[in-house]
Amino acid sequence: MKCKFSKSAALIFGALAFAAAGCGGGDHHHHHHDDPEDDDTVLVDLQVIDGYLDDAMVFIDMNRNFEWDRNEPRAYADDYGLVHLSVWKEDLRSRGDTPLQAIAVSRKGARDYIYDGRDDTGSDIVMSRNIFVNRDMNDGVWYIISPYSTLTDIELSGTSAFNDFQEYRDRLTSIAGEAGASEKTVYDSVDYNVRFRDENDLKTVVAGEVLARKDKLPKSLEELRDLMEAVSWGSDDYDLSECRELTQTIVAQAESDMKDNNKYSGNDLIATIKDVLGKSEAEADAKDDEKSDGEKTGDEKADQNADEKADEADDAARPVLVIDNRGND
Repeated sequence: MKCKFSKSAALIFGALAFAAAGCGGGDHHHHHHDDPEDDDTVLVDLQVIDGYLDDAMVFIDMNRNFEWDRNEPRAYADDYGLVHLSVWKEDLRSRGDTPLQAIAVSRKGARDYIYDGRDDTGSDIVMSRNIFVNRDMNDGVWYIISPYSTLTDIELSGTSAFNDFQEYRDRLTSIAGEAGASEKTVYDSVDYNVRFRDENDLKTVVAGEVLARKDKLPKSLEELRDLMEAVSWGSDDYDLSECRELTQTIVAQAESDMKDNNKYSGNDLIATIKDVLGKSEAEADAKDDEKSDGEKTGDEKADQNADEKADEADDAARPVLVIDNRGND
């Protein structure tokens, strides 16, 4: 069932969760279950943000086999990226302190809402997020599934930090900063795709878009599984310097355009993102062509040198005609 939330509801949820975080609650906030039928479940609110990915399939991978099984909670995100799931308390008890894993699958061409603008995704995108649930079983949780949480899942998979809330969160904010996002805005209970003219939120939204459009995210459940199971994955694989530079360029251009245009919109930002990334790709292609031409020239020179040496060898091997005139008058 696709649960629809209003924009105001999204803001209220974010505000409540932010308040909880300020009171030492981390990413946890309270959901009071007045319906007796809900006493056996815990509410899990999730929001998928690259931009808001509408109709992304979101499920909790209870057995961590990287595919949706019929007994696992599943829902489809609305146009604010929101889903509402319930997890059986009995299932949580059986897991001890092991966090849950939420996975979002968005198909190529899906609607991607960036502020008040809309674009379509250029490829399949799979994102994930570790979910730490209060073990008193009375509280629900709110989390954001993002490019940053996905990269954190991949990097920390198989380490002790993967199951530690504070270490996981610290690495998530660090990765966000490396990508050019604002570390202040990736606390998972805050919707950073709301305050359009806030510099920190703008950085975080743009950096997430750059990560997705530069193919830094898995495109399938199988790819996510392979990346999380790869024992050789390390810090060298996380060179996000190019993404950070592109983010800085896009944000600077957007902020400049906003000053000159009070009506600057999400659609304008999308155009700026595409323009900067397009120029970057064109420059990269030009460098590749130049490098290719240089290598070709080098090959041609090598061939010429080889030909010259072959000619010299032929000359040296050619018999010399000697004329003896001693018997002539």
